[in-house]
Amino acid sequence: MMKKILIGIFVFSIYGNSQNLIVNNSKELIIASQIASPGDVIVLNDGIYQGKIIFDQMSGKKKSPITVKAAEIGKAEIHDKIEIKGEYINIEGLSFVENGNLEILGKSIKVSQCIWDDSKSKKWLRILEGSSLIEIGYNTFQNKSYNSQYEKGCQLLQIVVLNQNERHHIHHNFFYNITEGSGNGFETLQLITYQNPFDPPPGHSNSIIEHNLFERANGEAEIISIKSNGNIIRRNVFKDCKGSLVLRHGDNNKVYGNFFSGTNEAKSGGIRIQGSGQLISNNYFQNLGSFGLGMMDGTPDDLYVRVSEAEVLFNTFVNCNNTFEIGINHSKHPNGTPPINCLIEGNIIYFDKSAQKQALIKFVKEDLPIDWRWINNISFGGLNYQVNGIRNVSPNFIFQNQWLLPTQNTPFTKNITTKNKSLIEKDLFGFRRNKKITLGAIQFFDSLQIRMIGNQNVGAYNLK
Repeated sequence: MMKKILIGIFVFSIYGNSQNLIVNNSKELIIASQIASPGDVIVLNDGIYQGKIIFDQMSGKKKSPITVKAAEIGKAEIHDKIEIKGEYINIEGLSFVENGNLEILGKSIKVSQCIWDDSKSKKWLRILEGSSLIEIGYNTFQNKSYNSQYEKGCQLLQIVVLNQNERHHIHHNFFYNITEGSGNGFETLQLITYQNPFDPPPGHSNSIIEHNLFERANGEAEIISIKSNGNIIRRNVFKDCKGSLVLRHGDNNKVYGNFFSGTNEAKSGGIRIQGSGQLISNNYFQNLGSFGLGMMDGTPDDLYVRVSEAEVLFNTFVNCNNTFEIGINHSKHPNGTPPINCLIEGNIIYFDKSAQKQALIKFVKEDLPIDWRWINNISFGGLNYQVNGIRNVSPNFIFQNQWLLPTQNTPFTKNITTKNKSLIEKDLFGFRRNKKITLGAIQFFDSLQIRMIGNQNVGAYNLK
């Protein structure tokens, strides 16, 4: 039997050892956080919560977290900053408007079903160094129009790490309609090593960014900016964004199973990389106006670390201008060190008749890479650059539900040279490849149409 006890301004609904603490304003919310015990749920009634809110005396336990949630999703409006310092805390269903933003320092904190909508705050959600196991899932970040009012430092979601196995998890979020800023510092999502060393020291963050949808995320040229080691960026969708996914500082990151479409954005891009040991596989790039895959030259001041030991494996590029743009220079260093010791294997580059004048490969300043291996790639259409390891043959695609899909006549291989075979065991859609590995991001199966790639699902999202 539930008992309700009225104590001051709170109603406590007691269930065994846990209770609901129902609050109506910021003052009550702060008091509730100070008296909450593991397993308790703080419920925010509909209304406006103003003034800075600090949760620094609140921690749950692994099997009994403290939950702070809106009574009705989106109806508890946070107008200023919430700071969380603790562990085993869940934040659910809050709406961040006006100057609403969230800053987290702790362990095992989960933020879900929250909404950020046109907040005036420069940074909307920040995870501080020293945190671990922070989960940001199923949230909406939209209409960041105030980027135009600031000069810099406006990363929407900023995660600061020490590359000490933080294991943060960013998943199933919707980033929509992010206004272009005035220059650098307007990333939609930035994963950055503390103090931003140009070449982070050894150690991996082991964080995962997956199943997110970025649509018209136009804050700056870097939609996602990775400045950290040893992370996974997979199964995300980028639609009509004025920018690209950038491995900016750091090494040994894996980017696979993502979808990039720039059909309605001339400045759209794919993936740009720097650093050592970056792995790019099973991605699908479509109608990108800037480039499909770009590599920077290194600079003598280490602002841009030379690309080395990168592997670009079994990706599909469709109608992408400058499909490979190699040796991109920094304006202050026009003669940098070109990429070295990279493997480009199993990719398909395709241009239809509407894109016959697009470039297959652009070597900036004719700065040729060093000790590269081009193995078993194919191209069709476009302005081809003659490279050993790229065959100019038709991929024999079929067009279905906005996808160019392989057929039984699409080239395949039984032999791969990469040592990172686990990255291509499954294709873009998560189907396990067979002994005849279809080139490109999508594996051909006899029952391919029945297995319904035609649903157009990439990650968690339907692209219709």
